[in-house]
Amino acid sequence: MKSVLYVTTSFPTITWFLENEVRRLHEHGVRVRVATLRCASRAYEPEHAPLLALTCEAGSFLDPRAWWALLVWTVRRPHILIPGVIRMLWASRSSLYALGGHLAYLPAAARVATLAEAGGFDRIHGAWAHFPASVAWLAARLTGRRFSMAGHAGSDLYRTQAFLAQKVTAADFVLTCVRRNAEMLRGLCGDEAAVICSYHGVEAGRFDGTGRAPSREPLLLVVGRLTATKGFDTAIRALTVLGTRGLRPRLVLVGDGPDRAALERLVVAGGVVGQVEFRGMVGQADLLPLYREAWLLLSPSRTLSNGRVDGIPNVIVEALAMGLPCVGTREGGIEEAVVDGVNGALVVADDPDALAGAVEPLLRDPARLERLSAGARASIGDRFDAGRNFQTVLALMQGDRALERGTPS
Repeated sequence: MKSVLYVTTSFPTITWFLENEVRRLHEHGVRVRVATLRCASRAYEPEHAPLLALTCEAGSFLDPRAWWALLVWTVRRPHILIPGVIRMLWASRSSLYALGGHLAYLPAAARVATLAEAGGFDRIHGAWAHFPASVAWLAARLTGRRFSMAGHAGSDLYRTQAFLAQKVTAADFVLTCVRRNAEMLRGLCGDEAAVICSYHGVEAGRFDGTGRAPSREPLLLVVGRLTATKGFDTAIRALTVLGTRGLRPRLVLVGDGPDRAALERLVVAGGVVGQVEFRGMVGQADLLPLYREAWLLLSPSRTLSNGRVDGIPNVIVEALAMGLPCVGTREGGIEEAVVDGVNGALVVADDPDALAGAVEPLLRDPARLERLSAGARASIGDRFDAGRNFQTVLALMQGDRALERGTPS
């Protein structure tokens, strides 16, 4: 049976897609280990606790084990290490962010190579396209292991593309969860790049649409990290616009992050204090009642000037699976999940009036909202079935070369 060493930033986390992928591989008999580039995560879902046994730290910049590994590989494989490092740094010369990150993670790459060799792993997989994939690429070259990677969103694919083409070309396969990403990578590297789009999806047994009971008064829901890419400030401003039109729905924000204080000030400035509730971080078990109760999920994502943008936020697919329609923006991969007039509505980013204009008729017409709710559940289908989509990942990890070109149907 095949084995794989994952490289990621932090693991496990409060998200689910990578955690579910690792768990399923383990349950299917693949020997899997996860090497993190940062300290072990302290915030994760209780269900992910068993994954800690599969996790180790690759070594921070200050970890003497990582520096020792770098010295050892410099002596053992200088003809591979030195040209590889030069190639990586030269490709990063136009981006201080990429150059600094690649320099900082060189010891970790050597440490990952040591872990892969000592553990006898067949494959090294970069779980994100930026520094985890660079570390995995160099470690795979040093050890002669197979190399693969995944790309997700603006944080790893669009903030900088320094050294990205070289990694994609070298990979056995590149997994991405958004069609837009797959098209971008093929445009960057050519049609011969082994780029495969496979949606993360949702757990069909958990998000089964049961128990939906919208609240008596309109309730809007936003879920995610409170950062600029999410555009939650637009949702708050749209609430103010709706107030001028005689509508006062409640808005529940689930999540936490660096923008929380700014959003709280915006609530006060917009005169909607009594309508907005900040729930903070909650687990999936606590999200399910909110999906059942809410009238609409809002996902007003935007693309930042540095290229950062959402892919398909997992909460959108979860909400649709629960029969909760979504009003989102035409950014990232949202259009791949939300279909205007079928399971929600789409508007331009950074436009509170447009967002309010899409929300208002749905709040005033419960029958229309109910039709969208039925469409939301039906729109998920097999495309976003996490168990079904995992079979693609499993086949690739086990070396099914038939899947290494193109996109599975």
